Amino acid sequence: MAEPTCPKCNAAGIEHFASKRSIQQSRGGDPWYFVIYCNECGHVYEILAKHVFIQGQTHRFSLAPSR
Repeated sequence: MAEPTCPKCNAAGIEHFASKRSIQQSRGGDPWYFVIYCNECGHVYEILAKHVFIQGQTHRFSLAPSR
């Protein structure tokens, strides 16, 4: 079975993957993102967004033609 391997230090195995929550949090206490990294050398694999800002719905309206 293939094991994930760190491209920087060649540490092999899923046990070398670690994650850390961002210090910044949403109002509800959720982290904004997680950093996925190698716990041997610190190589960052990915940054995953947890808290996403969503643009509100726009209100559609029409104006009566001017006379």
